[in-house]
Amino acid sequence: MSRATIDADFSEVGPPKPSGSSRARWFILGGLLIPFTVLSYLAVSSGSRNNVSDRPVILTALATITGPFVGAIARHGQNCCLSFSLTLAAMSGPILALGLLAQLVPLKRGLQLVRLVLWTLGWFVWLSAGQVSFLHALC
Repeated sequence: MSRATIDADFSEVGPPKPSGSSRARWFILGGLLIPFTVLSYLAVSSGSRNNVSDRPVILTALATITGPFVGAIARHGQNCCLSFSLTLAAMSGPILALGLLAQLVPLKRGLQLVRLVLWTLGWFVWLSAGQVSFLHALC
């Protein structure tokens, strides 16, 4: 018995291409994160000069992705603000987790919209919790 050699042509193989839904998720996250970052910046930089000078404005704006914890970050981790942020995270975190886990579940082709809706809803609730935490922290 002789072994036949098979010559394979791998010239057409390249890096994996991102799927359309993957790009859509990044656009959705960016489309939500940018306005919420602007809102965070405006919320933390508003007020009298004495109050604003005590707040980490740039750090808080950059920490917008942390959702409900931006209020605590704006107040340097004060106990009451951190406690309120943890409460908000306990409520909004499972919704974000559902949106993230939905991306891992194999779905039929027609149900891709469900993934994007859950992804959008999860991030929207998480980032909105950040604005609610500002109501507690800055008022």
